[in-house]
Amino acid sequence: MMAIASMLRIEVIGHRSLIAETVTLLQDIGVVDIARLDVELEGINRPALDSSHCQELDERIARAQFVEGFLGRYHVADVPFKAFISEKIHLTEDEYEALRLDEGFPELYRECEEIAARLARIDRERARLEDLIAELAPWKAVDVEISQLRESGRVAFLAGTVPLVHGPRIRQELREAAADVAVDEAGRAGDREAWVVMAYQDRIDEARSVLATNGFEEASFLYLKGRPAAEIARAREGLRNIALEQVELTQRARELESEYGRAVGRVQALLSMRDALTIRDNFVATEQAFALEGWVPGRMREAVEERLGQLDPSFEVVFKAPEQTDAVPVALENPAWLRPFEVLTDLYGRPRYGDIDPTPLLAGFFFLFFGLCIGDAGYGAVLMIACYLMKSRLDVAPGVKRFMDLMIAGGLASIIIGVLTRSYFALPAESLPTLLRYEPLIDPLRDIVWMLVASVAIGVVHVLFGVLVNVYRLIKSGDWPTAVQDDISSLLLLAAIAIAALTQQAMWLAWIGAVAVALKGRVVESLIARKFKQALLGVGKGLVGLYGITGYLSDFLSYTRLVALGLASLLVGQVMNTLAEMVSGAPWGIGLVAAALILVIGHTFNIVINILGAFVHSARLQFVEFFGKFYEAGTSNYTPFSRRSKSLVLHPAAVRKEGGKPS
Repeated sequence: MMAIASMLRIEVIGHRSLIAETVTLLQDIGVVDIARLDVELEGINRPALDSSHCQELDERIARAQFVEGFLGRYHVADVPFKAFISEKIHLTEDEYEALRLDEGFPELYRECEEIAARLARIDRERARLEDLIAELAPWKAVDVEISQLRESGRVAFLAGTVPLVHGPRIRQELREAAADVAVDEAGRAGDREAWVVMAYQDRIDEARSVLATNGFEEASFLYLKGRPAAEIARAREGLRNIALEQVELTQRARELESEYGRAVGRVQALLSMRDALTIRDNFVATEQAFALEGWVPGRMREAVEERLGQLDPSFEVVFKAPEQTDAVPVALENPAWLRPFEVLTDLYGRPRYGDIDPTPLLAGFFFLFFGLCIGDAGYGAVLMIACYLMKSRLDVAPGVKRFMDLMIAGGLASIIIGVLTRSYFALPAESLPTLLRYEPLIDPLRDIVWMLVASVAIGVVHVLFGVLVNVYRLIKSGDWPTAVQDDISSLLLLAAIAIAALTQQAMWLAWIGAVAVALKGRVVESLIARKFKQALLGVGKGLVGLYGITGYLSDFLSYTRLVALGLASLLVGQVMNTLAEMVSGAPWGIGLVAAALILVIGHTFNIVINILGAFVHSARLQFVEFFGKFYEAGTSNYTPFSRRSKSLVLHPAAVRKEGGKPS
């Protein structure tokens, strides 16, 4: 087992009255991954959850999340590159704990809720007034009160708009459908024309029917009483008033924005309180005692034992080694220089407990692949400096810092490859300082065939290393037959092909190939068991199985992408240098400015594009060609029960940091 943390099952039995204190302690320690304990015995049940307390907590969480969301609309993150980097709220542990209660928070919630409600009402009122003004626009010239457009004794009115282009036709249809119908054109706005249709009460339905089939939109403002122009003016006055009110409310919301960090912290603190309640559903209890189990790294055993003992010496705490059938959560423990490469392992999925951690196996290959893809010392130096500054100057999450470390390693690899190939920002040798005008070990343009052969050779080593790792895994687990049938037979045939090619004697291929077929089809095993028919079938299976060896050829060729990406990086860089040189001679300094812009923008673009390509293709070779030979992810990550701290950075009471630097 390599680099997978040794885990112990922890079983805790204590007095039932200490459940709350135990949960709080485990949450503070933050190293126990609590599992669900199932015991089916009479008198043993789950500890009852306080549903009213849970409901109360849910309501408090909902209010805190509302305040967080509301103030977040006015909060401006004070971090560089905020589109890519999420802001972190720094709190001391004491401040975090105080947020669980925070007696002043209900007042903040009430004010935020009131402002939000008033702003929502303003939005609705603004939309209503704007619609009213638009609807009244065609009627602006009508010098009668709107109340007069409603029914009047025997005469009924229909006020509304019709499509302007269809006016004559609709008018003709009205004359044909109903006698004594009068139409008064009130005005126009856009492509609509305002009409007042007048008819006797007993003919109004016929007129309404004709209008309904011709796009007539009846006015909805007939509840108003004043003249249209006066109502429009009144509506505009209303818009001005609500705009002023909105400014006041927005200003107050911006003043409250200073409480945003408090709201973020309170949400996390309350979620932690709810976790402390719901986690008990994983325990079992009797009337007098409770029991829980979980997983803890072996190195943390003494610390957990000591803290539980301090809480109550009567606790029964048992640590056990995992059994074969246990689903053990996996934590990785690699040296500091290897931890950045755990990013790749986590991207694919962590190994099963007891299996091989692929991180040490992939690290060297990823380092080499990344360097070959970039292949320029200048680009590598820029990458290292940029990632170091982002890691040290910006307030980024631990996961981002680990990724920055991986990119710094990639930058170092690029520098090494760039020095070997004498590539410094893709400049020609004559443009380099005298110190750097040495003969490169490899010239990517001159020795391109050699580079391609070398890339395939790297692929052969990488792929076969994966096959050998799988042989090791199978033999270690005692599965010799599968190791021989699947992998050793394939290795034998590849060796036969290589020997035959080097010696130019097909005899080697024939003899070793025959052995490979026998191994893959388990022919010898069948012969020993006197199963001759099965042995004959095994020959066929062996031949079919060896056909799969052709897949290795495509795997090997896949590594030529490393050279292709490196050449692309070099050629694009050279193009930028050539363009800059071409424009540099322009008069009045214009050429120098243009050349500088081409160099800065062009090389920056080239670096960014090639970093993306280098990461994706280097990772792809690990995940597909390498992991495909031996690695199976599929386990749960070690997730200790602890306080929630999303978007938070918690510091001990005496230490507090702002941004990326200690204050």
